[in-house]
Amino acid sequence: MRVVGIDPAPTKGLDTFDGSDRHIPLSGARSFVHSLYSDQGALVCWDAPLTGPPTAAVFGGEGSGSAFSQRPIESFFSKSGTGFKTPPGISVRPYAGCPHWALSRALLGLPRVGPYDADHEQLPLKLVTSGTPPTSGFHVVEVHPAVAIWLWCRERRDSTASWEYKKSASVSDELWNLLLANPDIERVLSGAGGDRPTSDDVLDARVAYALGRLWLDRSGSVTLLGSADHGSFLRPQIAGMREAFTAFVAESA
Repeated sequence: MRVVGIDPAPTKGLDTFDGSDRHIPLSGARSFVHSLYSDQGALVCWDAPLTGPPTAAVFGGEGSGSAFSQRPIESFFSKSGTGFKTPPGISVRPYAGCPHWALSRALLGLPRVGPYDADHEQLPLKLVTSGTPPTSGFHVVEVHPAVAIWLWCRERRDSTASWEYKKSASVSDELWNLLLANPDIERVLSGAGGDRPTSDDVLDARVAYALGRLWLDRSGSVTLLGSADHGSFLRPQIAGMREAFTAFVAESA
């Protein structure tokens, strides 16, 4: 199955990686998404929120609390009590405040937020929010490359090191080198030729691809955290994270 990592931006368009880097201007973004259909199937790893309020609210029920602003998965990575609060530079914004919201809606019909949205069966790609990797068909899964970079690299960096890779080329280069020191990541990103990413958008697209490729090819190294009701995205397998997330959701209910 083909894997495509995509970092969407509301004015710049799409940065993509499927073994090589490519930039798709906004004027060609819709055509590119439709071009992903092929005989081999595709898994699109999309760096933007693809779920919104809980399923009951999507299908006409009443939302409450932060249902229309922040998902539990975003709260989880924002609270120090979970043990997985991200540092400055690794931003996990409430989904309603993400600037690529409208572009995701326009190209994918996602996230669905209420009963007047198109049925899942009418959307161009089937959303995966739980379970095992698909083996055929055309699917999209949410990823958060910044969180993945942090999880993959945090044990090998000084606790005071900056994570502001979107603002600093030197930080971005250091993180790229740390990622390539992981044999699994180096193997799936070998098509990049070892060249450093030319921007943080390119880095995010490459990491999005690595998450999807490893999810399909190397069982257990990458897993899907969350659900349709709580938000979900692919992330590196980290001991204790799933249990911590389950406990956090239960305590927040």
